[in-house]
Amino acid sequence: MWPQALLQAVGDPPPSGTKRGEYTPAVRSIALSALSALSLASMLSAGCLILALQPAYDAESVAFDEALVGEWENPDDGSKATIERGEWRSYKITYAERSTTRTFQSNLTKIGAVSFLDLTEMRGADPGPYLVPVHGVLRISVDGDTLTASLLDYPWFMRALTQKSLRGIAVAVDDRRNIVMTDPTSEIRRWLARAPDEAFSAPMTFTRKR
Repeated sequence: MWPQALLQAVGDPPPSGTKRGEYTPAVRSIALSALSALSLASMLSAGCLILALQPAYDAESVAFDEALVGEWENPDDGSKATIERGEWRSYKITYAERSTTRTFQSNLTKIGAVSFLDLTEMRGADPGPYLVPVHGVLRISVDGDTLTASLLDYPWFMRALTQKSLRGIAVAVDDRRNIVMTDPTSEIRRWLARAPDEAFSAPMTFTRKR
């Protein structure tokens, strides 16, 4: 179900004094927040994701930041993320939204001054020879008790594919319409280092609870 704030932002008449198609900063902010919630919710769905066959980190670039560990909540939609220390320099992330809960294995890496979380399904269970593990990538930052996270933006990638303007990264589209980066880790990192801001969704903001 589409959040009511998003329906209002894209479907209601503009406020008095503005032209149709123009909205106040407050309305645009509501729309971006709703779209951000939808973006993260899409990670729990079966399709329309930006994925990678290889991780965004390697043995030399994997990092660990204790500031990420804790319980976080998104005040816009009530979703919660519990980040725990995992094996070696990794995290276990449990994300809960409404009635859906998923658990991810995650590793932190830095490219220049920017931090990224690489997400994959929890290890430990053999998925079988015909299932290939894939990776999701989030651009993140932590400032005290505030965590922001941005997914790679599916509409931007789809437009770039349609317009044949995607450069520097090899991708394929699977039968669920997921867009999969097929390059090795080094090329993924090189692309992320120069990816435009538009390639990332509006940031989701989480507040530390514990």
